[in-house]
Amino acid sequence: MDTLDLDKISIVSTNLSELKNYFLKILSDSGKPALIITLNLEIFRNALLNNELNLTCRNAELVIPDGIGITHLLKLKYKKKINRITGTDLFETILDISNDMHLSVAFVGSSETVIWDLSAKVKKLYPGCTIAAAISPALFFEKDEAENNLVLEKLKKAKPDVLFLALNNSRGELWLDKYRNQIGAKINIGIGAVFDFYTGNKKRSPVIFQRLSLEWVWRLLQEPRRLYKRYLIHGIPFFIKKTGQIILKNDI
Repeated sequence: MDTLDLDKISIVSTNLSELKNYFLKILSDSGKPALIITLNLEIFRNALLNNELNLTCRNAELVIPDGIGITHLLKLKYKKKINRITGTDLFETILDISNDMHLSVAFVGSSETVIWDLSAKVKKLYPGCTIAAAISPALFFEKDEAENNLVLEKLKKAKPDVLFLALNNSRGELWLDKYRNQIGAKINIGIGAVFDFYTGNKKRSPVIFQRLSLEWVWRLLQEPRRLYKRYLIHGIPFFIKKTGQIILKNDI
């Protein structure tokens, strides 16, 4: 795996085969809990505004490019092809390994309906996995000490090998970095909206959108009120700015 960087955040250029070997090694060893970040344009932008998130990204064991914005910037800067690895790709790859190794997994985030559907689907497709915990926490639980401690204690008691956390706006990455050593899962990964897409509670973009790397357009069309600021007000101007910096050979 090659290591590249954007604004001093190290990002790997890799593929699913290499990642599978990497995850196998982590899950077979007894080293410290690993934080895996799937870096999209929103997390990257937030990391340049938030020192704590920036440090989290720099301290992560692996930062993987997820999203056309990140892969485009890396390709433009390094003049090489960059594979995009989606959260769904990682989710299924890690579940495959966990199934073969008979490991335990934990799911945290999203609604009770989604968590229920997710658990049922994983039990059916990955019978070798043990679901150690499946938690739909209160909204913004991490800001309430009692609620946060409740989630934390459940996970510490469950002792999962892998922890998947679905929180938006970079909340998941910050929370995992803060508590991963207490929980002890070997792999800790923020998974965004993957639970919703995987269970079918949200419809993933048509194949043509995926092939054209326009999944963000599909999501915007599905949830314009929630996502227009992320993509239109913040995302596009930020992307244009960073593209310009690379073209002008300013530091990035």
